[in-house]
Amino acid sequence: MKQASIALPAPHAEASPPADCVVQVAVPVPFADTLSYHLPPAMTDRVCIGARVVVSVRNRTLVGVVTALDASGTASAVRIRPVDTLLDETAFLPESSLDFLRQVGAYYLTPLGEVVATALPNWFRRLPAKAPPVARWWRLARPLSAQEKKQLASRAPRQWEILQAVEQAGVILGKDLAALYPQAAAACRQLQKKGLLAEQDSCVLENQQATTPDFELTTGQQKALEVIRSQQGFAVNLLDGITGSGKTEVYIRAIQQQLEKGRKVLVLVPEIGLTPQLFGEIGRRVTGRVAVLHSGLSDGARAREWQNVRDGKVDVLVCTRSGIFVPMEGLGLIIVDEEHDSSFKQQDGLRYHARDLAVLRGQRENIPVILGSATPSFESLHNARTGKYHWLKLRQRTNRSPLPAIQLLNTQNKPMRGGLAVSVLQRIDQELAEGNQVLVFLNRRGWSPALLCHACGWVADCQHCDVKLTYHKRIHRLRCHHCDREYPVPEFCPKCGSQDIQPMGEGTEKLGDTLAGAVGTERVIRVDRDTVRSANQWKKTLARIRTGQPCVMVGTQMLSKGHDFPNLTLVVVVNVDANFFSLDFRAPEKLAQLLVQVSGRAGRKDRAGEVLIQTHCPDQPLFQQLFRQGYEAFAEAELEQRAAAGFPPASHMAIVRARAKNAEQVEGFLQQMAEALPENPEVAVMGPIPAPIFRKGDFYHMQLLFNSHQRPALRRLLRQLLAWPGLKRPPSGLHWSLDIDPQELA
Repeated sequence: MKQASIALPAPHAEASPPADCVVQVAVPVPFADTLSYHLPPAMTDRVCIGARVVVSVRNRTLVGVVTALDASGTASAVRIRPVDTLLDETAFLPESSLDFLRQVGAYYLTPLGEVVATALPNWFRRLPAKAPPVARWWRLARPLSAQEKKQLASRAPRQWEILQAVEQAGVILGKDLAALYPQAAAACRQLQKKGLLAEQDSCVLENQQATTPDFELTTGQQKALEVIRSQQGFAVNLLDGITGSGKTEVYIRAIQQQLEKGRKVLVLVPEIGLTPQLFGEIGRRVTGRVAVLHSGLSDGARAREWQNVRDGKVDVLVCTRSGIFVPMEGLGLIIVDEEHDSSFKQQDGLRYHARDLAVLRGQRENIPVILGSATPSFESLHNARTGKYHWLKLRQRTNRSPLPAIQLLNTQNKPMRGGLAVSVLQRIDQELAEGNQVLVFLNRRGWSPALLCHACGWVADCQHCDVKLTYHKRIHRLRCHHCDREYPVPEFCPKCGSQDIQPMGEGTEKLGDTLAGAVGTERVIRVDRDTVRSANQWKKTLARIRTGQPCVMVGTQMLSKGHDFPNLTLVVVVNVDANFFSLDFRAPEKLAQLLVQVSGRAGRKDRAGEVLIQTHCPDQPLFQQLFRQGYEAFAEAELEQRAAAGFPPASHMAIVRARAKNAEQVEGFLQQMAEALPENPEVAVMGPIPAPIFRKGDFYHMQLLFNSHQRPALRRLLRQLLAWPGLKRPPSGLHWSLDIDPQELA
């Protein structure tokens, strides 16, 4: 298969190999780190380590990366396949990046080719290979005066809306603006003629002069910056700051210090929705070129920005988890914001944790790492308590106001309306009347989580999963939130024939409807995966909230993470009681983090905040300890319980998961695997046991759990497991995976 050779610029070019040699190529296959290929004579003086090549693997044609040049392999060259096409004549991946990816593969016991495929943008693994397209981005051409803004808002309101969107984003794709505002293209051209907007071919936001707000840092911020600025090599800093304590300010000043040294900075955030806020703030404040990279960009735009970073055209990169792999020469600092967030863990393919890889990369490059959170993960707290991390505490809000007052509202025998206590609805109405904003949080979408027959107790279940179906009123359908199948709503109970079928419980759709009836539809903004399906919808929703107009936000945990809503004064948390019955040992940690994070959205400006938690279990020990003693004390008590039970972070865990459409087949496979392993008193092996959701999408899921206080012993056993012959030819239709340091048992 002939492809055009594309030479892409890269930081370094390697020496040419000897004539007629064998090259090692990393390709995404599950059975080997690299495969050997004969290099045709015409390519021998053009290939180098880190270049992409097109090769054949069995009946497939794949893009791989050259990892080694082997002159000693010439004798057998006639018996191996040749390289089909050379795509790069310079190193597409720097050798330092390949070394990092080798380390990642060794840690997660994953072939190098699969790691490389995870690290490269999809565009660069496609055939036919071609250069990424040029994207058009818009930015402000210059700052606008207050008078100019006022005139534009009154004379050209559509242009003013677009200008606000660009100003808020810092730099934005033209097609994203068009998705927000249908007439954006013409309006942008008009604003360009007025000298207010400028067009560019990358997402880089360049600032020529750093700006520092005229305010005094808190004592905690000053101490944290002193520690970070004094570090000359590798160090991990846990920036443990309560909500509103100014962690972002510490980030920005630490970034500026690195830029003044001529170094670059990598900033990781857990979700796409958090990138615009941090990107815009950093871009306005530091001297340098700031870019953003995440899966919300098109494949082409993502590839081009990745290339810009690799080629040294970016000083600060704000990105989601996959950004940890981006080559960045001259890196001086890595920041992981909201480090506790489970979104940093990849749940399929290479199951890496971006936070852990940030620490690994910081160690490799001998640079400081900052892990920031108001609710640090227990793993990071454990490392801070044992002295592995510098524990930097921020315990004062920058606005000097206290944390929001938290009130547990016992809903037993209380008058309710659509999932909300009547007294809560009254408080919401009062807050809106005073010009404030309210957040009603429920981590469950749809109208109700179950459809029940009152006559016989029948519950609507998914025919393909072991879960209840969620009722969605707007579309009048039942939906499975695990396999995404939909079902019609039955008129009669299929078990007893009764017509007394009612939805039970509440979801965000029902709460939104209840609030619309109480305060008016125009004041309710619902935020969940049913109403916000794209990055552009998310931007538009955030822009509406940030106007500061009185409103009620009803949403899932999309709204609980890292957002700053200055006019938000009241948070209402609905139906957290179900979390008390989870079988996952991490459930208390995740619930506490969720409650603290969502509570911290309130009272972040100059108005006092309040949190109301509706519950039938006000005496739960978790509530009492978390709200009376604080997150740190709660975490210490939970860590002691984890250590007594032998759970992470006091131990190290791995899970082998398997699924098949035949339950006996998957159980037999895991049983054979367990029996093939040698006895090892240092590693506990549990299973095969059914996954928390045994049947999902017609597949039966089971797992083997491995737990040990000695990581080397666990890794030795896992290597023995991967050498088991049964893994090379698993039963037809059976799929298995290895998850090292799993974050969920499901």
